[in-house]
Formats: sequence, C-alpha cells, structure tokens
Amino acid sequence: MVVYVAMGNRYLVVSDLHLTDVEDHPDGWKAYKSSRYLFDEEFGQLVQHFVEQRDEGDRLTLVLNGDIFDFDLVTAVPEPPPWPTTRFERRRGLRATASKSAFKLERMLSHHPRFVEILAAFVAAGHQLVYLLGNHDRELHFSEVQRVMLDALEAAARQQSASLAAGRIRIEPWFFYVAGEIYVEHGNQYDLYTSFRHQLWPTVKADGEQVVALPLGNLSNRYLMTRMGFFNPHASDYILNVYRYATHWMRYYMFSRRGLALNWLWGSILVVLLSLRLRRKLRRRPPEHLERMHRTARRFNLTDAEIERLGQLQPEPITNRFFRMIRELWIDRLLMALLMTGGTVALALVPIPLWIKLMVPLTAFPLFYFLYEQVAQGETIFTLEKMIPEHARAVARALPARVVTFGHTHSPRLIPLSRDTTFADTGTWAPILDKHRTLCPGRRNYLLVSFQHQRANIYLGSWMDAGAVCEEASPD
Repeated sequence: MVVYVAMGNRYLVVSDLHLTDVEDHPDGWKAYKSSRYLFDEEFGQLVQHFVEQRDEGDRLTLVLNGDIFDFDLVTAVPEPPPWPTTRFERRRGLRATASKSAFKLERMLSHHPRFVEILAAFVAAGHQLVYLLGNHDRELHFSEVQRVMLDALEAAARQQSASLAAGRIRIEPWFFYVAGEIYVEHGNQYDLYTSFRHQLWPTVKADGEQVVALPLGNLSNRYLMTRMGFFNPHASDYILNVYRYATHWMRYYMFSRRGLALNWLWGSILVVLLSLRLRRKLRRRPPEHLERMHRTARRFNLTDAEIERLGQLQPEPITNRFFRMIRELWIDRLLMALLMTGGTVALALVPIPLWIKLMVPLTAFPLFYFLYEQVAQGETIFTLEKMIPEHARAVARALPARVVTFGHTHSPRLIPLSRDTTFADTGTWAPILDKHRTLCPGRRNYLLVSFQHQRANIYLGSWMDAGAVCEEASPD
C-alpha cells in the first residue's frame, strides 16, 4: 500500500546505469565494458550526498528507474554450465530463462560489490529503495532473479552488521507513483523498438521453459551489437551513412582479425527471424498479464479503468511492422544494392547500345534510390527522443503528478509541461562518445525531487567533475 504524504518526501531518481560484467580488451573491443568506466564509488558519493542533505523527518526514496543492470551485454557462460547450453548460446550468450538470467545477475553483482554495499547501507538506514524494470533488465521479471538481488543485499547488510527491514525494497515492473507528487517509469514502452507486447508478463514458452520475449532493440544489442564491439551500444553511434561505415571499418577492422560485414548481416537476419518467431507467440494476451494489471492498480490505489487508460498510451511494438524492422537493420538497403547490382549485370549482358548500359546505372539507379529513401522515411530510433515529452504530458493528464520522469533516451532534460507539472529525462551513467567519436564517461545524471509545504523542488544534475566532462558528439 502506498502512503501519501503531503510534505517531507524526497526522491533521488537515476536511470540507465547499464551495469554489466567487466571485460578489458587491449585492442579496445567492447570498451564500454572496460573497468576504467566503473563509477560505483561515485554513485555511492551521490547517495551519501542525498542522505546528508535531508531535513529531519524527511522520508527518503531512492528510485532506480530501469536499465540499472544490462543483461543483454553479458555473453559469459559458466564452465562447466550447470544446465544444458547450445552452441549458439556459447557463442552469443545465454537465453533469457530464469536460471540463466540468475547466473548473469550473479556475475554482474560480483563485478560490482561496492554498488551492492551502497544500496544495502541505504536500506539498512531505514530508507526506501524502489527498483523499476526497464528493457535491458527485464529478466528481473523472474522471481528467481529477484531473489539473487535481494540475497546479495541482505548479505551485504549483514557484513555491515545491519539488517534490512521488510517492505523497504520494492521491485516494480511498470511504474512507481505517489498521487499528486511523482510518477516514475523507465520509458521503453513508448519506444517502438524496445517495448514489450505484454510488459507485466513478458515471457513465452519455448523449448519447455519460460523465456523473456525480448523486443527488437534488445535482440539487436544481444545478437548484433555484442558481435560489433567497436560500436557503443549505449549510444546511437552505430547509425551512420555508407561513407562513415566504410571509415569505421578501415579504422577498426581493416588490420584486425575481427569482422564487421558478416557479423552485421548474420546478426540482422537472426534478429528479424527471432522477432517474427516471438510475434507469433505473443498474439494472445496471457491471463497473468491481466491479473498483474489488477494487482498494480490496487497497489497504487488506482481503478482498473485508470490502469487500462495508462496502458493504452503505449504504442504497438515494432515487431508488428515488418518493413520498419528490416529498414532499421539496413536490410532494405542491402536488397536495394543487390537489385541495382543485378540490374547493372543484366544490362551488360543484353544487346543494347553502350550508352544505355552506362547511363541507367549512373543516373536512373541513383535517382530511384533517392526517391525510395524519401518515400521510406518514417519513425526511427530518434523519434522517441522528440516525442517523449508528449508521452509524459499524456501520463500527467491520466494521473495527477507534479513530476513525471522517464529514462531510456539517455538525453537529460527538464521541461515544464504546465504550471503544475514538470517532465524530467534522467539521462545515463553509461559511456558516451565525445565530438571526436572517442568513448568517455557518461554524464552521470540524477534527479532530486522534494515536497515540503506543498511545494515541489526539482533539480536535474550531473555527478561529474567539471574536468571529466567530455563534449558529446552531435547526432548523425
């Protein structure tokens, strides 16, 4: 049951930490997983600052707003594995089942013991911790995986000669809401590429066990981006034009043993096939999802009509639109290139004047490609960044809240929506690219919200030293 307090509530909201297991490669492969980008100690300083700034009687809530752990980037497999594994899993990472996801979380937690200690100390001091699921940590849907995290927190508390009071840790699969004050949601459900068809029951049965039905964006990170390790999956730097892809290949792959083209082609085809397979399994809404909708409504003192209206704000996943899938993965451009290459060869073989054989490939084909690009333009991964304030406005109309905050886009901003409502996007702590397209630490953004005497104080900040901030690259 949510307790509503008119004043004295303070919230610290962070999102998109993307903690994963650590890998250090001398050639810069998967540099985003390097130990040099660890920030656990800095996160602890922020939490300590949050605690120290409170007034007497304040109720403190730390909200971890999704993508705190990144299961998609863990490709390790235990040796020997305690369960059957396929050759595919050994090459590209374990499937998202309860037992295998539990192993991945155990591995990530073991690489971030300080982070666990920070959370345990915060809860042991009597404060509330809320963990909201995003798209990259949706495997916490499984109770077995949640148990791994809770056990780790309890063990860390015991090491500090403390204990965790019951009810101080909440794991929420959708949103956190305090009426009239704050609404927190990760935001991936408004993203066509990362939304789950049934977010409260995101699993399907495959090969005799429940597996998380990952959306296109997660499948791309898991089976495509992890095989193209000189790109940064936490940013949009992999969205380039043909010239910059060629430049990227010459810079990183030309003189190395690592491959790009085949990994992209096979990974893209694999992602599309897996998405189509999952789409067939997700046609019917499972009864467990509806039951969880009712339970969520009761937990936040909402009516079934209010929770349904909130769910209706979310668009359909991209898996229902085949063309947008293949376009986002550049498969349509490949098909166009093959078509034009085949046309050029066909023209060369038929008995027609030479000028036609030359002019058609040099003029008609480029014009056709240009016209196709103009017609095919539509939603991309950048669309959400522009539209997310409107989604926040729709949420504020559905549920009264002074602050609506999302993560997911990795773009920090604070936007007043009305006299009484403000939208906050909480950015990211994951590595970003500077203007020279070199990896550097993320902005480490955080949102502080306090309610005292019916006034909302809102601050969006960065826990970075001025000298450590890099100048981000502009979008391509």
